[in-house]
Amino acid sequence: MWTDNETSLDLLGFQVHADLIRSVVTDPNLLPVTIGVFADWGGGKTSLMKMLEESFEPEYWPESPEEQERCEHTACLYFNGWLFEGYDDAKSAILSSVLVSLGEHKRFGPKVRDGCVSLLKSVNWMRVAHLGLKHVALPAIAAYATGGASLVPTIAASAGSLLPWKAKEADDSEADEAATDSDDSAESVDWESLIKKDQSNVGPLDVRTFRQQFGQLLKDSDIQSLVVLIDDLDRCSPERIIENLEAIKLFLNVENTAFVIGADPRIVRHAIAWKYHHHEEHTDVEDEAPTIVTDYLEKLIQLPYRLPRLSPAEIETYMSLLFCQSHLPEPVFQTTVTACDEQRQADRYSVFGYSAVKEATANGGCETLPEGLEKALTFSSHAASLITDGLKGNPRQVKRFLNAFVLRKKLADVAKLTNIEDAILVKLMILEYSNEKKFRQLFDWQAAQEGVPEQLKKMEDAVSENEEDQEKPELPEDWATPSLRRWVEMKPSLAGEDLRDYFWVARDRLQSSIAGMSMIPPFVRRVFEGVTNENSPVREAAAKGVAEFDESEREMLFELLLGNAKRNSTKMTAYNAYRSLIDEGVPDAASQFGTALLSVPESSIPAAVGIDIQALIEAKTEVETFLTEAIERLSKSDSFVGKSFQTKKG
Repeated sequence: MWTDNETSLDLLGFQVHADLIRSVVTDPNLLPVTIGVFADWGGGKTSLMKMLEESFEPEYWPESPEEQERCEHTACLYFNGWLFEGYDDAKSAILSSVLVSLGEHKRFGPKVRDGCVSLLKSVNWMRVAHLGLKHVALPAIAAYATGGASLVPTIAASAGSLLPWKAKEADDSEADEAATDSDDSAESVDWESLIKKDQSNVGPLDVRTFRQQFGQLLKDSDIQSLVVLIDDLDRCSPERIIENLEAIKLFLNVENTAFVIGADPRIVRHAIAWKYHHHEEHTDVEDEAPTIVTDYLEKLIQLPYRLPRLSPAEIETYMSLLFCQSHLPEPVFQTTVTACDEQRQADRYSVFGYSAVKEATANGGCETLPEGLEKALTFSSHAASLITDGLKGNPRQVKRFLNAFVLRKKLADVAKLTNIEDAILVKLMILEYSNEKKFRQLFDWQAAQEGVPEQLKKMEDAVSENEEDQEKPELPEDWATPSLRRWVEMKPSLAGEDLRDYFWVARDRLQSSIAGMSMIPPFVRRVFEGVTNENSPVREAAAKGVAEFDESEREMLFELLLGNAKRNSTKMTAYNAYRSLIDEGVPDAASQFGTALLSVPESSIPAAVGIDIQALIEAKTEVETFLTEAIERLSKSDSFVGKSFQTKKG
């Protein structure tokens, strides 16, 4: 079993990407720069960030004096963008966080701390202005707004409390002690005390002055490169994503700085589209939205860098290393990882599999492989291509998939189910992960036929390459999508196999599949929330984002929408979501709408849905084919929605 935490240990072969980004952010000719490290959810962004962060420590380069010297003049700060989500002023939060982290840096902290205190006071004044009457007393705001020379005590006292961290209480004597001790320990800086002790008369700064002072702060401290890593930005709300990016661009992107942003680019684009839908009143923005989003993104992020999905060979290598990590002693495992790195440098296309692992462990003092590792490596070689195709080369999904697989194998051993074959279990789990609806359908088929569903044989015959079969059946329409067809074609064949034991070990998941909400990519969840919103412009903006979905992501979205319709069948938002997708021309949206209408009680469907369906058919006649069955059922019912159809006919 493996944890789902980020790591700086490179099992993915991503060091080459980290080295490339490092070469950019340390090149003075390319600074300032903002780099977007783009990848899908679980694509390795955070692990890459951790590798980058570690590579800026001088100790990381014991045999390279040149790199050690470079690191001595580079400050690297790491943030999780999610941490700024809870603040009422995200711009002030990120500015304060950068200043605090810089002031606590073990090499540069003592040099920059006084300057950071002064800038922090200015940032807090910005936040006071942002909060306005909401959090600050009226006399204080009045004095501030009129430009009074003397600071109002109420605001002066509040400066420390406005900082985005929980500061400790400190009296005057503690302030003196903090000022003395902070130089020696970067982890014990009492910023509130330092701010109270600072006597400079600082007010709010305009953007240009802030940038000048921040740039001078870096220059005076001999920081040749300030590298700020901001991860998980795509977990923030659209408003916070934009505020964070704008704060970086306006205030912090000065000479000798580099910002590396880790995010799913689709979520960032969605946030930009959200901004314009919420703040633009002109209808022509609708037509210009794609261009506006692209232009805006290019202004905020100059260098987009997309992490590639892993190939079957890379997935097999990754799986091999994961199993080595689980089965080998730490020193032998480290030797194995080193051997893998050397092989990658010599040949990036080869697999670090059974023979390579055996040779590496022998060099590490382990003459024979543990039996469990031998079996695991054999399994990896057989299952890697299947898993790569089913999980799209996503490292996090592979790790979670393997955890679920190992658990089920252990359950089968405890239950003495000796006929469980790894390849069959993997194939079924891939269907479970990629298309939960069809996995449940297959469960129903085998449950009704003593574990051997006839439908599977017919589908495998339909995709077989046997040219002599003149009466080859056709795949059912709902199984004829490219991804499901590939799954049916996957080896091994399931025709004639008794699947009861396989579904027995998965019985807990039949109520809560591994493809549940926790495994749905954030961008799919974000679009789901958008298309089910009560606000029409928000729905329309979210529906446009579906254009970037692949087939499996659309399937996930439709599953969420169907579940939502069943839970909220009396609400128009459940049906408006489908209308937005149909208007946007999303594939299968109309047929999925028909399925949803047939899946809920007629009596719970609002009458307005019937009126909306009739207007939809008038505007898009091709939709009627997919809704015919649902319309016939509804129009015959004695429900409000049924009467809306009958009224139209009359």
